[in-house]
Amino acid sequence: MAHVSTEDTMKARKVDLISYLEAKGETFKKEGNYYRHMEHDSLIIKGNQYAWNSRGEKGYGAISFAMMYYEMTFPQAVLDINKGDYKEFDRSKSEEEHKKEQQPFSYPKHLEVNKQTEIKEYLIDERKIDPRLVNWLIKKDLIAQDKKNNVVFKWREEGGKGQVIGMNRQGTVKMENKRGSFKQIVPNYEKIHAGFTVDVGKPDKIIFYEDPIDMLSHWSIKQNKIQNARLVSMHGLKSKTVIQSLMDAKKEGHDIKEVIMAVDNDKAGKDFIQTMKCFVDLKEDIPTHEKDWNDVRKKQVSEQQPKETVQPKKMKPIKEVERSV
Repeated sequence: MAHVSTEDTMKARKVDLISYLEAKGETFKKEGNYYRHMEHDSLIIKGNQYAWNSRGEKGYGAISFAMMYYEMTFPQAVLDINKGDYKEFDRSKSEEEHKKEQQPFSYPKHLEVNKQTEIKEYLIDERKIDPRLVNWLIKKDLIAQDKKNNVVFKWREEGGKGQVIGMNRQGTVKMENKRGSFKQIVPNYEKIHAGFTVDVGKPDKIIFYEDPIDMLSHWSIKQNKIQNARLVSMHGLKSKTVIQSLMDAKKEGHDIKEVIMAVDNDKAGKDFIQTMKCFVDLKEDIPTHEKDWNDVRKKQVSEQQPKETVQPKKMKPIKEVERSV
């Protein structure tokens, strides 16, 4: 096994992460204070910290990243980093940015537009979300359309009834030269582990999802089978969001008897469930054949359409939605 000295380790720890990765051929797009990986759009780097949201990976510095991303051992990572002549990370600049981040979150209402044409087309026509849910979310001021036609998911406290404490944006068109559409998370740094949350009735259970589209797809499929539940998007696979949500529910006086993981049917999702079972008594509700709940919803709609063209089927009301109309 290769041996590395303390001096080698300290030298590698000081290396600027972006400088190292770009030299290895990784490509990024700058978004404000963040760098987003061009191939893996849930992988972001800020300062010398990284977070791969879809895989629940986060850490600091080039050594940790090389071990996680390139599957190197610790000595291999140190030696690989020290082979190059990379600039050192400017910690003073990072501290200035950190101070700016600590400003209280202020929702940018001025970026909203009054129309909802593009977000309805995206959610209903492309993602096949039940139109009644989409209209209800708009009415409850839980989603909006911004000036760039993105869907804005507002993170409201108290299961969607309180003040806006963060948000995420979902693009409605594919970005040029990229596989997916624009995505951005704008958290409240006082409540960094929050997420998009909706209450259905008075919650005695919490259902966790990887993103809001999965949440709305699952709700569209299950409809009235989802009752007295708090639906929470983790925006990835985040154990701290699970813990924070359980703590918030308890503070609000909810007696949560059941925790359900409705994550993707893939290795990352299954591994996350097994990890969380060490901390929380939970049930799982993952797709049987498809990868995620949006794939299941699209398949459900496509199978219903031929039948409904012959004889239109009257849609049953969704209780929580109908109650508030």
